[in-house]
Amino acid sequence: MRLFRNHPDTPEGKFPICLRRDGTPVEDRFFVIFLKDPNAPAAIRAYADAARIHEMDPEFCADIEAMFEESVKAVYLFGAESDPDGAPHRKDDEKLLAWARSIGCPGS
Repeated sequence: MRLFRNHPDTPEGKFPICLRRDGTPVEDRFFVIFLKDPNAPAAIRAYADAARIHEMDPEFCADIEAMFEESVKAVYLFGAESDPDGAPHRKDDEKLLAWARSIGCPGS
């Protein structure tokens, strides 16, 4: 299964809307990784390493490193339930997809 954004039936992506705390949609492109995804620990570890290389705030780096540890536990506990490359298995909400399309489908 390809990334949803690269499949002609789902060009909005698997997660077409990401909201900020104030309810406004993120209009920049984004990529969602669940902690139970079997690939999450490697991705989060790489992000933490890059954050250190870029000399980001040490507390931010420590929080990302803690998230790495959390992802390792989540994969151990729930990884068998994760299917990041699985086929669509939920009914699309056409109103949500219309909203995503109206803001340029940033999740794609």
